[in-house]
Amino acid sequence: MKKSNIFHPKLYFKYEINNNNVQLFYYSNKLNHLGERLVESIFFKKTFSNNQIKTMNKEEYHNLLIYIKRQEKVMETYLKKGFNDQYLIVKDSIKLMNSFKEQFENWFLDYNNRLIEAD
Repeated sequence: MKKSNIFHPKLYFKYEINNNNVQLFYYSNKLNHLGERLVESIFFKKTFSNNQIKTMNKEEYHNLLIYIKRQEKVMETYLKKGFNDQYLIVKDSIKLMNSFKEQFENWFLDYNNRLIEAD
């Protein structure tokens, strides 16, 4: 099976502007001891807007869908080859990614509702 670089999508949810830097907060693929996604942040040295955060999340959501599809193929291969332990690990990973997908979808709903309320 061909290996490719694995990326983990981020769900951006907030940004703050401090001293001409933009700090962008996101939910990462890392989990705490309770199984909750950790919040991480990155810094930019440019202007930023709510519209950009939506564009970035659309891109990350698209990447997440690709990631899920790839993992489903891997899971099917493990099942066919009888690699039960690997199959179960990937199955749990997909379950976690599907819950992340729901978080994205809820974020988009909330974002669109805020736009409607602002009108």
